Amino acid sequence: MIKALCHPLPCRGPRVLPPRSLPIARGLTQPKSPRLLEQRSIATAKGQVHPSMSSSHTLAKLVFGTDALKLDKLFDVSGWVAIVTGGGTGLGLVTASALASNGCKVYITGRRLEPLQEAARTAAPEGSPGSIIPVQADMSSKEGILRLKEVIEKEEKWVNVLINNHGVSLDVPKINEAEQTAQGIAKKMFDDETFESWADGHRINTASYYFTTFAFLPLLDAAQKVGKYSEPGNVLNIASVSGITKTSQRGQFSYNSNKAATISLSHQLATEFARRGLGIRVNVVCPGYFPSGMSPVDEKYLKPSEEFKQKYGTPLGRSGNAQDYAQCIFGLINNQYVTGAEVVIDGGWLLVQAF
Repeated sequence: MIKALCHPLPCRGPRVLPPRSLPIARGLTQPKSPRLLEQRSIATAKGQVHPSMSSSHTLAKLVFGTDALKLDKLFDVSGWVAIVTGGGTGLGLVTASALASNGCKVYITGRRLEPLQEAARTAAPEGSPGSIIPVQADMSSKEGILRLKEVIEKEEKWVNVLINNHGVSLDVPKINEAEQTAQGIAKKMFDDETFESWADGHRINTASYYFTTFAFLPLLDAAQKVGKYSEPGNVLNIASVSGITKTSQRGQFSYNSNKAATISLSHQLATEFARRGLGIRVNVVCPGYFPSGMSPVDEKYLKPSEEFKQKYGTPLGRSGNAQDYAQCIFGLINNQYVTGAEVVIDGGWLLVQAF
């Protein structure tokens, strides 16, 4: 018996196992096997062989003779209704300005009305292709979110894009790089931190994105059903590279943790909306260093410099600018084939932050 078990089996090459049927989540259909695009070859006058453009599977053939691939069609937001929370300053204002400059009607929110009004006047002056409407709202409470919804429902029948941009970076204890003892680090990070600050950061940076998204879900759905657009409205959440890096960036454990939670929330929302056939896309942007109220970067670093590269560890040697950011935003809110994406725009910062 032992000899039989130990006797080498004859070599017959690799064993091919029959395909297994993977379990499928309830509500999802079995994915079809991918079809290979047919490619035909034709002989040209010079005897060269090229793929035939007569193939019924050629994507380019579908748009020949149209303007579908022109930039103004690929990134068209004219007539859209958008919401940019925290849109009165920083990257939120860049987003609102870019949308309004291209014919979008943009609602921006913030806790203080006067800065919002000033931002609207500056970013979308009279004669602009679009408009910016300031709405005072506290996005960290259900009452504030419902107030914003009430204001917009009185004016609009649908929303094409919801950009959850508001956020807060609370003062946190910083780890002294010279401190190497367990006792010293523990005292600093325990004594100077509070449960309240952790809860506040999570409530504003993550939980409020959840409640805002679900509050506006019917209006996003109505973009297709009522507005007759080719797809429902979509959601874009703004997180940070701080939610991806494995470092605490000298002690901002709370901020980095709730930004990581925002990224996870975005993936979950995208999945749940997809499996229910809603067609509402959800994506998340993770910016690196941009001059804004949430970042210490000076505007002088908009131009490449060795100083910036060494100080901030960004391989491309500069901070991000308004054009960089707007290009990223427009690509995600317009591309109807992208959902659940986590897009990093950081000049390569994460590439060198593994340790």
